[in-house]
Amino acid sequence: MAIKKVKITNFRSFKEAEVHLGAFNVLIGANASGKSNFVQLFRFLRDIRKEGLDNAISLQSGVEYLRNINIGNSQKLSIEITSDPIYFSHPAISRGLLKYIPRPAMRRGRLKQIGRVKIGEIIYKFSIDFKKARGRGPKFKIVEDEVILKIKDDEGPLLINEKLFSGDIVISKNQEGKISVIPRHDRGEKGEEEIRNEFFSLFFWDKQLLPPENLLLEISDPFLRNILDSITVYDFDPKQSKKAIPISGKAELEEDGANLSIVLKNIMEDKEERRKLLNLVRDLLPFVRNFSVEKFADRSLIFELHEVYSDKHHLPASLISDGTINVLALVIALYFEGKSLAIIEEPERNMHPHLVSKIVEMMKDAAQKKQIIVTTHNPEMVKYAGMENILLVSRDKDGFSTICRPSEKKEIQTFLKNEMEIEELFVQNLLELNA
Repeated sequence: MAIKKVKITNFRSFKEAEVHLGAFNVLIGANASGKSNFVQLFRFLRDIRKEGLDNAISLQSGVEYLRNINIGNSQKLSIEITSDPIYFSHPAISRGLLKYIPRPAMRRGRLKQIGRVKIGEIIYKFSIDFKKARGRGPKFKIVEDEVILKIKDDEGPLLINEKLFSGDIVISKNQEGKISVIPRHDRGEKGEEEIRNEFFSLFFWDKQLLPPENLLLEISDPFLRNILDSITVYDFDPKQSKKAIPISGKAELEEDGANLSIVLKNIMEDKEERRKLLNLVRDLLPFVRNFSVEKFADRSLIFELHEVYSDKHHLPASLISDGTINVLALVIALYFEGKSLAIIEEPERNMHPHLVSKIVEMMKDAAQKKQIIVTTHNPEMVKYAGMENILLVSRDKDGFSTICRPSEKKEIQTFLKNEMEIEELFVQNLLELNA
């Protein structure tokens, strides 16, 4: 699981929110409740990684629409994310530490402990103040920027140059851009300066200064990269998928599904992947016999559907139903894309209600290997999602968005005990009345 907790302040329609995420998360709520704004949070973090903070703010339509309109400059915009424990391998560990390990230690397996490190938890937080911006530069100033690595391994503390360390490593950047590394010991034999130097050389490649307008999030370090580079927000548009696309397009599925023909071509060329895809799609759509991809003289691609009803005639993408294309794109996003966090806007769109239960089961199955967040207005999705996976987004009396779990509300539990179903409460808007 990529991210287990998010805290935000003064972001779009949110004043303050703290959200605990699971492997499978279903966001529900009325129109304009704030579901899309919560999804935008993940787009914002991803764009900071890819494009830098200034461009990411611009992609959110600028400062005026990034912060909450009612709060404005009176409060800082703050974001904090917490990851689950992760293992990671880093080539610098082996390169930088190999010379320090005696051969007997290597034979006892200590090299393996060094080459694969467990970080008990990663906390990243930053704050932006819009009041402190001056001159012609950016209309904001970074006032907090910090990564906390909680190094606590069940098998023992982290081994650095044959010495033990257990505790927190706090990596922070001040307003002038200087990066500091501060160890907080639980136990250990190393001094602060020694640990500080090693973390710079091993993980930040001697980068000790950043421009003041850049975040630590933008550095290609192994910690935040693993969490945030794999965020994808899918909002499939079957009309885009039906068009012919140049063969030179991306191999990864586009967020709107526009390059579905290219992705499908690559899958169908692998015998095992092709078998897996067809089995998954047929489970939802039994009339599907096969898919193929047609290549035109202008070096463009378009895919075709082979139905069990006809051996001779194939349907080109332009004649395939929107629901069928959405099913195909959804299956590929869940099982064939190597993203650790997949956010899917209304995955049941254009599909018959009888498919919803199978779609939810498929998403729960895929959530064993990747974190999934979906948004929906569909009562059938709410019915089959499971109370423990539902997050309700609503607006309070002052217009601020809030997020809660209906399963934790006593009033909702009372309704359910009186034989009212969760989807019925959702349709009658009783969930929001008790939020």
